Amino acid sequence: MTSYKKYPKYKDSNVAWLGEIPEHWISVKFKQVLEEKKKKTNLSLNCGSISFGTVVYKDNEKIPAETKASYQEVLKGEFLINPLNLNFDLKSLRTALSTLDVVVSTGYIVLKHKSNINPYYLRWLLYQFDVAHMKTLGAGVRQTVNFTNIGNEYFFIPPLQEQQAIANYLDKATAKIDTLIQKQEKLIELLKEKRQALISHAVTKELNPDAKMKDSGIEWLGEIPEHWILCKLKYYGIYKSGDFISADKISKKGIYPVLGGNGLRGYSDTFNLKGHYVIIGRQGALCGNINYSQGKFWATEHAIVVHNKKNINVKWLGALLDTMNLNQYSVSAAQPGLAVENITNLKAILPPLSEQKEIAQYLDDKTSKIDNLITKATKAIDLLKEKRTALISATVTGKIDVREQIL
Repeated sequence: MTSYKKYPKYKDSNVAWLGEIPEHWISVKFKQVLEEKKKKTNLSLNCGSISFGTVVYKDNEKIPAETKASYQEVLKGEFLINPLNLNFDLKSLRTALSTLDVVVSTGYIVLKHKSNINPYYLRWLLYQFDVAHMKTLGAGVRQTVNFTNIGNEYFFIPPLQEQQAIANYLDKATAKIDTLIQKQEKLIELLKEKRQALISHAVTKELNPDAKMKDSGIEWLGEIPEHWILCKLKYYGIYKSGDFISADKISKKGIYPVLGGNGLRGYSDTFNLKGHYVIIGRQGALCGNINYSQGKFWATEHAIVVHNKKNINVKWLGALLDTMNLNQYSVSAAQPGLAVENITNLKAILPPLSEQKEIAQYLDDKTSKIDNLITKATKAIDLLKEKRTALISATVTGKIDVREQIL
């Protein structure tokens, strides 16, 4: 923020989340600029909710008619606050200026602004209030706030014309940052697609472009090198799942990594033990994801552990399983789940061990370069998000003067 100028004079706000504020800003309570809207139903509107500081549509088909009948109306230009479970979720943004006409759960607080404040400035102020202070309010097991809690909190505001200037600046400045974030996210998406295509081609098509090919008879494989054979995955290794240790043993033997369905990597190089394994996520949203481990570890019932046979390179096997998209073979229940027998009976290719090693080394070299680019893009996104948050905070609390900033 060194390129921004400060206001001429400051005073102590006596409000912890604000600190010093420009001398001419005045003290008010939120209830002086906001009022709670009386509940109003409206069956003609779509259902909505807050998603990270934005009012979005929900899937009407998933909301029972009797539930929707109890929902309350929130219209474009009105404010929506999620006051529930503040202690369970410290990341989500809980305030939003609606750009939609929707109905929402009665668990939300719907507010209308008064004429003495610019709603677009108030949007940014509530954002800062949310991330810096609101999560310290509330009571009960679910740490819930109500409008009385919010309404009695003090803040400081500039004159209306200055509010408009701050709102305009933040709208434009954050839009530019958001565009840069979207570009980095798109880059990551493209890099991941390139990575997956690289793995798929190397694993299924061989590295020699002049190799003679034959039809595999398997749709997802297509043609494969003529000298490769087909066999079931059960011949590639030993698969274990569901017969692991209990929580009390984990706590006593916690020096080893604990691997589960979330793909947690657990290298035990400290012990210098032999043995490499492919870890397959067996349950949950990451069902079918592939990771590796070496050495001694504990595994939960949410993982399938594959110990490769002598004629199978473990890194090549992991790449093959990744290419096969095992998630598609999961059983749909309360949450996706893979059965070991559903995997082991699948057919796949089997090149000679020497070619497996060559493919694994090739993929290590190529994917490491892509992974480095993904890491750089991810760090860039983190820095942009930090810059965005810091800019909003500094602007709405008066730490910087943006009235004459040109974007």
